[in-house]
This record gives sequence, C-alpha cells and structure tokens, in this order.
Amino acid sequence: MAHDESGSVHTQDQFHPSAVEKDILCSAIQEHPFIGASLINSDGKFFWANTRSKLLYLGDANATVVGKTLYDLFPKEWCDERVNLMRKLNETGQPGILRHIRRGRSLMVTYNQMDTPEGEAQRYLILIAEAEDNDEIPVPENYHQFETGLIDLGPLDKLSRREIEVLALISQGKTTEEIAKELSRSPKTIEAHRSSIARKLGMKNRVQLADIARKAALDIQHADMKRVSEEP
Repeated sequence: MAHDESGSVHTQDQFHPSAVEKDILCSAIQEHPFIGASLINSDGKFFWANTRSKLLYLGDANATVVGKTLYDLFPKEWCDERVNLMRKLNETGQPGILRHIRRGRSLMVTYNQMDTPEGEAQRYLILIAEAEDNDEIPVPENYHQFETGLIDLGPLDKLSRREIEVLALISQGKTTEEIAKELSRSPKTIEAHRSSIARKLGMKNRVQLADIARKAALDIQHADMKRVSEEP
C-alpha cells in the first residue's frame, strides 16, 4: 500500500481517492460529455442524473428526474427488468453490466453499489456509454453480466421484423445476394425490403442505412426481441 502527496491510497488493484480527488471525480461525472451517470435505488427512485444520461435515455437534457421513479418515465416491463436486476445485485453484492438498445442506440450500462443510509433501498451509481457496432467488449470477471429480453428501437421501430433482419445484414456489409441467401429469399425481394426501409427511415443509400444500424449495433437476433416504446 502507498500514499501519494494528495492523500490518496493506492494498492495493486484499487485506488482510494482523497477528499479533493473525490470532488474532482464527482465534478467530472456531472459534466461528462459522453458518459451518462445517474444515482438510483433498487426500488427505481432517482436521486440525480447528469445531462448526458437524460439525453441518452429521454432525449431531453432538461428533463426532471429527481424524486421520480423509473416507472414515471419508462415502460413498466422495461422498469421491472431493471429493478429485478438491481435486486439480484443486492443479493450478490456484485457490480452488474447490461448491454441493450434504447431509443435506437446501443448502450453499455454498469451498476455499482453506493453507500446507502440505513433502512433505505440500496443505491446504485449507473454509468452509461454508447457501444456501437457488435464488437465484444471485455467484461471484468467480478461483474454480473445480464441479458435483456427487451428492445427499444426508437426510429427503427417502424420497420417490420424482416426489415430489421435485412438492415442488420446491410450493416455487416453483406451484398443483396448474400442477404438473400441467408434469409432464403430472392435478391428481388431483398431489394424491395431495402427500398421500403430507406423510404420509412428517410435514407437515400446503403451507407446511411448501415450507419443507423451500426449506432444500434443491430444484429439479426434483435428482430425477434420484444419491442417496448419510449413512453411509460
């Protein structure tokens, strides 16, 4: 164990910040331009959320969340899944991680337990970042990794199940012929789907279609997931 001049304590695997460093870290999280952060308890009550978190989840930097619950802001099924996740972590004491699609964007979310007043529901610091593409992101062994059964496609919600499959394969750089073969359809049918997707999304070419699918890290399996809307 070692102490530096700021009063921090360092071990081989852990960093225990001084009071000054805690203030700096807190300020950095509050104003972070691409990391969303919120403080919530395992009953779903909000105590705080930074601007980026509000933008990623609600699309509104000025949204009021303090004092509200998940159920005031999001669909019930979606809230139930998150509350059950936190209650599972209450039992194990582990941090947790979840990758899901919200408002058509792929997000990586971590849950870490925070100091909680005695007698109150456990509080969690939730950190959120966009996770585009389908690259595997290494997860520390001590994290409990959750899988979601729900998807919020945002602007992609207007697409049919088959169109989601086609768009996912377009984002992987596959040709019309390759997509037709994988989905057991004719190239003509796939082109008809592509034209329908472009029309519904207001896109003009395959590059634009691939880009919107990439932001959602869209995969063919997402076509079969249960959709939830953005509203409670």
